[in-house]
Amino acid sequence: MSIVARNLSALMEERGTNPFELAKRAGVNQTAIYDIMKGKSQNPRVDTLHKIAVEGLGVPLSALVSEPSDIELNRQLVEVFGLLPEIDRARILTMARALLPN
Repeated sequence: MSIVARNLSALMEERGTNPFELAKRAGVNQTAIYDIMKGKSQNPRVDTLHKIAVEGLGVPLSALVSEPSDIELNRQLVEVFGLLPEIDRARILTMARALLPN
């Protein structure tokens, strides 16, 4: 099972939805959802994945295409970052940018 199929199934279960409802919300053909889940669609189009993620599931595209450990780490970072006072967020952002290669 591909990362996209695995993440799609997990997100649908987490949100209590099914392929029919998801396709309707995302504005894509129900077959597209089933093909991704069953591995028939090995390379789904990015615009289709974007619609499924953002419009259908309410998550960023990265939630479908990233390893689950990456997704969880990103979620935790956003959660903790959001709890900090604005001045600390600005300091951490400056430090993080300093760690990036030139």
